[in-house]
Amino acid sequence: MSILEDLVAIIAPHHCLRCNREGALLCEWCRLEAISAPPQHCYRCHKSSPTTLCADCRPQTDLAHVWVRTAYEDGGELLVGALKFRHARAAAKEVAALMAERLPRLPADTLITHVPAASSHVRQRGFDQSALIAFELAKLRSLTHVTLLARVGQQRQVGASREQRREQVQSAFRPISKSLIKDARILVIDDVLTTGSTLEAAASTLKAAGARHIAAATFAQA
Repeated sequence: MSILEDLVAIIAPHHCLRCNREGALLCEWCRLEAISAPPQHCYRCHKSSPTTLCADCRPQTDLAHVWVRTAYEDGGELLVGALKFRHARAAAKEVAALMAERLPRLPADTLITHVPAASSHVRQRGFDQSALIAFELAKLRSLTHVTLLARVGQQRQVGASREQRREQVQSAFRPISKSLIKDARILVIDDVLTTGSTLEAAASTLKAAGARHIAAATFAQA
């Protein structure tokens, strides 16, 4: 949060999105009750799996690992909704803290980047929610956050099937800061994982630009 946001939080504290208790967007009690364990299935094939990307599907993507903190329901859905649709920028800090609980220790040379939102959404909200989450997560882990991707086009994916999403995002990104991407270890951040097509397209773009190792982390899985 900015200094101004910190001051506003002191003068007018946040209320829990779930129970309305004063103090945080998701109070300690609701955080325990409403943030579920991560889904126990592969995001690609939906087979039961201890990780979100099973061994059978891993060769089909440029992503080495995918970490998900919670399901897109209850507290997870409330936090994402507050960030994306109620302009509650403070939710990014809460989301990042919850994601940090799920992630293992990352190598010190890991670059944290994000899946860029469509420019129309950034103009509407005044910020890119995944960029805010990635920035806060990088601070928590003492790592570097850098923008490595730019979005091409304004594809709208709400309601699209997996195949439609895959087709829409095939050329959705272009690399920037190519000198930073080459031979880099990169963690890509997004807020919600649906079919995984967007993350896979981002990873493919980074791989083609020379990235050495690419993993992803999202807050919630729909």
